[in-house]
Amino acid sequence: MKYSILISAITYFFILSTHTSKAQETKTITLNVNTSELTRSTVNENANFGQSPRISNEDFTIEVSLDDVVVWKGLSTSSEDDRVEILSINHEGGVSLFNYSRNILKGENGVVSAVVTKGKAGDSDKYTIKFRVYRNGERLPGTFQIDPKIVIKR
Repeated sequence: MKYSILISAITYFFILSTHTSKAQETKTITLNVNTSELTRSTVNENANFGQSPRISNEDFTIEVSLDDVVVWKGLSTSSEDDRVEILSINHEGGVSLFNYSRNILKGENGVVSAVVTKGKAGDSDKYTIKFRVYRNGERLPGTFQIDPKIVIKR
């Protein structure tokens, strides 16, 4: 009887420690867009992730861990009446860190979210964010895109 209680306690401790040692985080990537100035030819000048001006959008990298939830959302920096909708995340190269369906993660209500399910330390996923902009209630024609990176922490 004492041994079964001891074994149960050890088993409980082992299960608890394995589940809490891998803390899942939510990483939110906000695409900040100056919707009043944005044109197809000025995407990189009018959209960024809040990084230093010395870091291009192509070089912008976020670090994640396995099981992290990544959320991509858009924000207008020029008018709270304007909207930026993230349509999709498209895998372009490197290691596929997410369960892409045909290399695409689709958005819902202007936001995309996914769980990091694959990869090892140092693996990098190059992807394109495709987004749509609404200025003064009117949708700008076409879609826009930016191509940052995501990498598994070392």
